[in-house]
Amino acid sequence: MKKNYTISVPVKTFWSIILPLAIVVAAIGTIAGVLIVDRLVMPGIVSVDKGIVKVPEIRNLEYEHARQKLFDIGLRMQVTSKDFSTEVAEGCVIMQQPEAGVTMDTKERRGVQVALSKGPEVRTVPDLGKITEHHAKRELRKHGFSIGNSVGIFSSVTPKDHVIAISPESGSEISRETPIQLTVSRGERPTHAVVPNVIGEMLSTAKAQILESGLKVGRIEPKYTTVSRPGRVISQSISPGNSVPFERAVNMIVATRKK
Repeated sequence: MKKNYTISVPVKTFWSIILPLAIVVAAIGTIAGVLIVDRLVMPGIVSVDKGIVKVPEIRNLEYEHARQKLFDIGLRMQVTSKDFSTEVAEGCVIMQQPEAGVTMDTKERRGVQVALSKGPEVRTVPDLGKITEHHAKRELRKHGFSIGNSVGIFSSVTPKDHVIAISPESGSEISRETPIQLTVSRGERPTHAVVPNVIGEMLSTAKAQILESGLKVGRIEPKYTTVSRPGRVISQSISPGNSVPFERAVNMIVATRKK
């Protein structure tokens, strides 16, 4: 006849010794399993050890392509400069630091520093005739040129706001850092001008407004007053809003302190 054997463990021993020991063994086993997966299994799956990667070759690549190539392996790209180049196309990487093949730790969040090409420095100034100032500036920016000041002159031949001339002129071979100045038509020279209201303005501002309106600054007479601040215009010889012959003089009386 088969006999059954049983092991009797005191309740106190089970709760105070055996159960805590089992919990400790299970915890040790779990930690060991995690370490094995992290140290042995995962590196083989992702082919990366602790985030260490080799910097790829990104020179001559277009900006977005180079940025994506670095991003795919956990690296960032930092544009530190833009330089002219006759060998590397505009918008592509001229230089990288660190060089290709150097190892980097992606956990350090360091970036690969690059210089981008601005293309050749010398270019031909495009033909900007018979287009508006707005379109001329857009065309210059598209070719990478610097834009200088615009000078407006009256013209009975060229429509208002259209380019009359450029300096340096079209067809010139120049550095793109050389500012290009535009001469723009203000339309036909007017025969009459509208008188601005300069009462209450400081004298310097009043003069600028009169000249800007196509008129001339006439006599300036000082007058003591306690109402206006010294230097402000208190009256003008021609009423504001009147249309008068172009370049007519406007006289002003200006507030002053008592002698």
